[in-house]
Amino acid sequence: MQLTISDPAYTERLATFLESLGQSAVVAGPAQVELVVDDRSELVRSELRIYLKVWGVLYPDAKVTVD
Repeated sequence: MQLTISDPAYTERLATFLESLGQSAVVAGPAQVELVVDDRSELVRSELRIYLKVWGVLYPDAKVTVD
């Protein structure tokens, strides 16, 4: 699953944040983080939505989109 962040300065921080939550996150480019997950699972998608909501509160200037 690819995540794109609006501000590349936050890419490493996003990967570290997700890893701290037990996710397998890899920086795939200046504004790209790749998650190694089964994105067909509703539970995984629900967890990711929650994590990204928390991220949005912590870093409101760094918007993340799921590709």
